[in-house]
This record gives sequence, structure tokens and C-alpha cells, in this order.
Amino acid sequence: MARLGSIIGLFIPTAIRRAIVPNVPRRTRPLTRLAWNGLLVVFSLMAGLVVCEAALRLADTRYEQIAEPPVRQYRWANDHPHPDARTAHKVLYNRYDNRQHRDFSERDLRAGVHIAFFGDSFTEGRELPVQYTFPEVLDHLLNAGAEGERRPAAGIHVHNFGVYGAGPGSQYLRYRGFAHKERLRHVFYIHWRNDFPDLRHSGLYALGPTGELVRQMHRQISVWVRFLSGLRLTYLALDVYHRLAGTDDVRSDSPQAVLDGDLVFEALFSRWRDEAEANGSTFHIVLLPEPETAAQFRQKVRPELFDVFDLRDCFEEVIPGYVWDEWLFQTDRHWHEGGQMVAAHCLYRFLENPLGLEPASDEALARRRYVYYRAFADDDGWQGHRFMPSAPWAVPPPGPVDAAEAARIRAKYLALETDSDGQRHRIISEVRQGEPVVRRGGWAVYASPRHRLIVYVKSPCDEDTINPNGRLFLHAFPVNLGGIATLREHEEGFLQIGFYKGSNTASWRDGDDCVVTQSVREFVFAKLRTGEYGESGVLWEAEFPFDPAEQVAAVTAAYRRDYKAFTNTAPKARSHWNIHVLDGRLAFLKAPCDAGDLGGSFFLRLFPAHPGDAADELTPDGFVRREAAFWTTAPFVALRIDGRCLFSTRLPKWRVVTISAGQWASQREREAPLWKTTFHLDVERHRRAWAAVRSKAPTARDFFDVHRRDADIVYVREPCDGRDTVARFFLHLFAGGSRTSSHFDFEERGVIADGRCVAVVPLPEQDLDRIYTGQFIAGQGTSVWDVEF
Repeated sequence: MARLGSIIGLFIPTAIRRAIVPNVPRRTRPLTRLAWNGLLVVFSLMAGLVVCEAALRLADTRYEQIAEPPVRQYRWANDHPHPDARTAHKVLYNRYDNRQHRDFSERDLRAGVHIAFFGDSFTEGRELPVQYTFPEVLDHLLNAGAEGERRPAAGIHVHNFGVYGAGPGSQYLRYRGFAHKERLRHVFYIHWRNDFPDLRHSGLYALGPTGELVRQMHRQISVWVRFLSGLRLTYLALDVYHRLAGTDDVRSDSPQAVLDGDLVFEALFSRWRDEAEANGSTFHIVLLPEPETAAQFRQKVRPELFDVFDLRDCFEEVIPGYVWDEWLFQTDRHWHEGGQMVAAHCLYRFLENPLGLEPASDEALARRRYVYYRAFADDDGWQGHRFMPSAPWAVPPPGPVDAAEAARIRAKYLALETDSDGQRHRIISEVRQGEPVVRRGGWAVYASPRHRLIVYVKSPCDEDTINPNGRLFLHAFPVNLGGIATLREHEEGFLQIGFYKGSNTASWRDGDDCVVTQSVREFVFAKLRTGEYGESGVLWEAEFPFDPAEQVAAVTAAYRRDYKAFTNTAPKARSHWNIHVLDGRLAFLKAPCDAGDLGGSFFLRLFPAHPGDAADELTPDGFVRREAAFWTTAPFVALRIDGRCLFSTRLPKWRVVTISAGQWASQREREAPLWKTTFHLDVERHRRAWAAVRSKAPTARDFFDVHRRDADIVYVREPCDGRDTVARFFLHLFAGGSRTSSHFDFEERGVIADGRCVAVVPLPEQDLDRIYTGQFIAGQGTSVWDVEF
């Protein structure tokens, strides 16, 4: 490639030189030749880089997502289910990407008192309708004082910067990126105990040589930096550098890394506090009222450095017999409506003095809550209040609430929902101006890939038509099946999208027309199939292309390259699938296959090289269990193209020794897996142990050769296969006339390397009289073999 670039770069300057140099006076020709030779070098390098960049883009996709991050597509309000009630509610974000169904204008930000909350899912609260999240309830309590109470003339504004799954590093960057942060009078960070591992794993910040906080992933601002960050060559060079420097094997979760992560946490919040104070704000850390959060925080961080508010103290004070789990959803580990309401009360009490508010009685606050929640009640009662707590936290008995006041409250806190509905109708009108993709059975079907929207229009309109569930059907054929845990129709591989009100469907009368809309997911679809059921079967059906052909072709080509990259490596294990590991990714490959092969639920059991690497995730047996279909900490991809299936997911940063992988038939059928296999990634230690004993006579011999080597017991069998790893090893140690025993699970800890089975068991540091070892049949106490020495 470099030689080709040199040839291309050589041609242009040489042609120009031959045309110009003969006309240059003889005494200046040496300088001219030197200049042209320099130009030749520059052109050659540039041409070579262009060719190499083009080759990387065509032949390698490793750096695609780094150099070209995906662009967020606009969408209107999404529906989200309540974890327990399963009713749907809207989720919207304002101009500052805050989960609040109201906006803040420039005028709002120039006046009044502003309070900001940063944190993760407990702060964002998208499991609930927005009016029941604590920032909105707190906003009302702060602004709804009785007549004559002191309040800022322009009001108090509460901002919710919480982001589901976010860690402290990304939230600090949100604060720094907020253009009006100098207007924030109080800045709160809602701390949950998973913030410590989140900060370590994100890698956004680290400690410098002298203990200072260092940003490791800088925001690109310079034009040149932006240009370089878009080149695959940049990441190839960085990759080569890290490999040569040996930094690609850094164990970020080692005990030292855990300690450094705690120091980074303290340094990050110290900087955040200093910047907030420099901007005229007061910085607070709020600890969630969960038993371990406060204890862990005080153990890892010097709390005297910060203004810390422990919500647990307030919850225990106002709730007799407070128990954390009673204030969470039944099917989700987040606050229900009652937990959000009490949090708003506690934060109000915390802010009374700093804001100069007159202390309100509990009865006054209860009345304010009643007026607020009653404003969102429907005709059937307290919408969203099925999970409200009992007295004294239940709202007071029904009383008169001014209808105009209720309307004002709804208009303030749900302003964007009205705007969103209006925008949705404008988009639908725009889609209907195009040509329909299908005209069948009295329906005109319009499709908009840009808005991910299908619009059905029928005239005249009747009651059956306005309720399309059970009549209309839509089958989507995705190119990339990423994120789809199960396919409803296994033989054809399409996603069946239902017409359920409150999810992605809306229907209404528009004059004489019936209008039905269906939002499709953010996948690339080669085609869609739609139709209508009648009493005797399918009345009509039709297929039509959806996403542009070039987009489908690009996605297909990218995943074909992905499939090819994995098939160029030897599989680590073979079962129903071939299992490959490449560049920190684990992939399951199968060919031929059908969509049903991707319809189950993959699971992984990962064993770390050092237990401290994943101390927060370890199960009692020393493994980390993960359901790949719900692995939200790393992306995964499932696809079926050209009759070949591929499922891939990213491995954790810490070094994995052993992987046990398999697949359930479905999310519910978990009595026995469809398949399961165990394999090992780190075999060098076992190879070295075998090499050390290969020329020595075994200390004991039975089914396995057993070697006593320094502080280890080494088991070797050659040749062997997977059946030799079914039985469980046992090891009994006798010392000083007393007996101590331990056992070793060969299937999980041993390896099969180069056709031989090798297991290494460390011995305790003590003088041993004798050793008794062997193997048990799995699930029984009968030994397959045993030996004593």
C-alpha cells in the first residue's frame, strides 16, 4: 500500500517538475530540486495515507464505531411501561436533554433561583410519569407557598439532569457542558453505591503522576483533532502503540485499580465542588436511603470534604420502621411513587434554610402535595397512585381543589406533551402528502423511514377500523437483529409489531378518515409486510421496501465483514455454535441457521483471573453471571444474513480465565439449556506448569498423573477430552494430626490445552502429612478414582 501511495504521489510532482525545472536558471536549480524533492515526499506521504485509510475502511471495521459514532435520530415522545401497573406513560426530553415535560427558556434561566439535580436512573425516574418524579414534586412544593410566604419573585426552578445508567464522570461532563451553570444556585449529585465501579469502568478520568485528576478522553474541539478523530488510521496507530507498550493488558479492576478508583472519585467531586463554588453555586452530595450506600461512601471517601445529605436519616425520622425495599417497585429496584414523594419532602426540608424560606408545617406540606397530585387525577381516581404509601404519607382526604389551579399545574409540568402531540400530527400530515406505498382493502399506507413511521388511512371510518388491534398486522424484516431477544415468527425471521394503544400505536378520526400510526423501532429494515385480518383469514397483505437500498447494503456489508473477521480466527469451543474471541468480543457463529437459532436467551458465566477484578459482581461460586440478552453495560449484536447467524457481545475489561456459555430456549423456559459449553482463555499458566513437570515422574498416578510441585498440585492427563472434565476433583489435606479439606472444580478451573488436560491447585502454606485426592462423579459422592501420597 505504501509503495502504491509513493507511485501515485510521485507522478504528479514529477510531471510538474519536468515542465518547470528546465526553465529555472542553472544557478538556482539545486534549491529548486531540493524544494521539489520535499514536495515529492509530502505528496507521497499524503497519497499513501489516503490509500491506507481507504483500505482500512474497506477491509476492517474494528475502528468504525470509534471514528464514526452513530448519530441520534429525532423521535417524539416514547411510551414507557410502569414497572408494576404496566400502564404506559410518555417520556420526553427538553432542549437541554433533561427528562422534564416542560422547557426552560432563556428568560427563565436569567431570572429566579435555579436548583439542579445530577445522577443516574434514581434521578431521571423514567419508570414513572414525569409528574411523580421527585424533582417535579419538589419544584411544586418550593413554588406553592401560602399567601404571604417569602418566595423569589421569579420563582424557583428545579432542573433534572439525571441520565439512566450514567456514572459520576459523565454527569460531571453534563454539568461542565451546561451553558448556564453559573445560574445554578444549588447543585446536587444523587449518589448510589454503584457509582464507584461505574467511574472505574468508564475510564473517563484517572489520577496523574502527582495525584491530580486527568481527563483521559478529551472532548474534541480543535479542527485538526476533529479531523484526526474521524480517521481509522488514528485509532490503528493508537492500537499499535498500546500493544507495543504492553498497555492493552492493564487490569483496570485490580485491587490497586479499585483503590485508585476511590481516589479518582474523591478527586472528581472535589473538582466539581470547586468549579460549582467558583460559579457561585453550593455543591451537595445526596446519599440514597439504602443501607449500604452511606457506609460505603464514608469508608471510601472523606465525607468532611463535602456537604453530604444522607436521605436515610430523613426517611427514618419521618417513616416509622423505615425499610428500603418497601419503597421500591415490586418488579423493579427503583423508587415507586411513594419513595419519590418522600424524597421530595426531605429535600424540601433540606432547602428551607439555604433558600430563606419560612418553615412549613407538615400539614401545610401535605396540603400542597394534595393539590399537586389531585391535579393529575383522572375520572377513575388517583392516576398513578395505586402504589402510594399509607398514612401519614398518603395525601389528605379529598377536598375542594380549584379547577383552574389544577389546569395551571398540568399545563406547567406537562407543557411539552401538548407540543409533542402537535408536532406528531404535523409530521403525520407531512407523511400523508407523499405517495402511498400500498393501496389495498380501502387502506392507503404511507411509510417514512426518516421518521420511523407507518401511517394507515381509510375512508369511510367505522368503529372496528379505529381500533386496529387484532385486525392490522405489521411484520418487519430487520437486517441487524441487535437488541431483539426473541423473534415472534421463527421460520421467517421477522419482528411482529402489534397495534396496541399506549405503546407505539395511535388511532383517531380525522373527519371521514380513520388514521392509524405505527412507530417502528430503530433497526434497519430491508422490507415490511402489512395486511389486515378478517373473520375468514387474511383479507389482504402486501410487502414494500422500507429503508433505502444503499443503507441496507451498507449494514449488510459491514456485518458480513464482521462475520468474516471472526471466522478467520480458530474457535475457542464448538457446540451448537462455534464460539470465537477477537479483540475483546465474544461471538457465537452458526451456518446454516434460521431465525429460530437467535430466538433464545444466551447466558455467560465468566471467571476472572483475579477475584478482586470483579469483586462487586462475583457470585458465591466465584463467577460473574450475565444474560447476554439483557447485558446493558455493553452492546451486543445478533444477525442472520445469507443463512448465517452471528451473536456477539463485548467481554468485560478485566481478564477472563474461564467462560461457560449456553442458551436457554426462551426467557421463561429455564429448566434445561438448549446447549452449554465451558472453555478457557488463559492457558499459559497451565502450560508452564505442565512444562515444569513433563520430564519428572509423577508423585502419584491413577487416572491422572498427580505432581507435587512447590506450592501447587498439578494434574495432567494426556490425551484427554471433555468427558474427563465432567467429574469433580476433590482434595483432602492432612496436617499435624488434624484434617482440613478443600475441593477443586476441574470443569470450571482446569484447561484443555494442546490435547491434554491440566489443572493447577495452590496448596496452603503449612506442613502437610499426607494428601488424598481424586474425582467424584458429578452430583454423587462416588469417586471415579482416588490416590493418597
